[in-house]
Amino acid sequence: MSQLCGHKIGSRFPRHSRIIAAKEMLPEDFFNGLYKFAVVRNPWDLQVSSYHHIKRERPHVMEGHETFASFMQWKFNPARAYQYHIDTSLQLQSDYLVDLHGNLLTNFIGYYENLQQDFDAICEHLAIPTSILPHKRKATDRSSYQAYYTDKIKALVDNHFAQDIQLLGYTF
Repeated sequence: MSQLCGHKIGSRFPRHSRIIAAKEMLPEDFFNGLYKFAVVRNPWDLQVSSYHHIKRERPHVMEGHETFASFMQWKFNPARAYQYHIDTSLQLQSDYLVDLHGNLLTNFIGYYENLQQDFDAICEHLAIPTSILPHKRKATDRSSYQAYYTDKIKALVDNHFAQDIQLLGYTF
């Protein structure tokens, strides 16, 4: 970013940085002039995706928790030790989009569920050509995310992601 704004911040933003880091590190005028957007994902669908990803890529992490219900109960257990591959999908998406007071700092929120349409809107706003996004890792091994949930397991996600659900307008 330094080369774009002429400000020597002396660091790079880590991958998946929160927007507040940019707001704090960049000159105010420069930050305010940026078109800031993010793409979010339905938290219930994200948990199903996380389950299948870990089951496929890191099955040893799930030992003793092979079913979705068992995995989710273990995943949301506050006594469980932190595990990067488990806990990344527990981060609130809204935390990446707001300032220290909870004010939304993005100009546009795209939704994974409407990825191509929202990508096209971002490109249009930036006056750059659109293109068809490839879908290289399309899941074919599962039914709709709703079929995975019991009321008890749904409540775990509802409670944990309440801020995301409310801010981002998601419904089950």
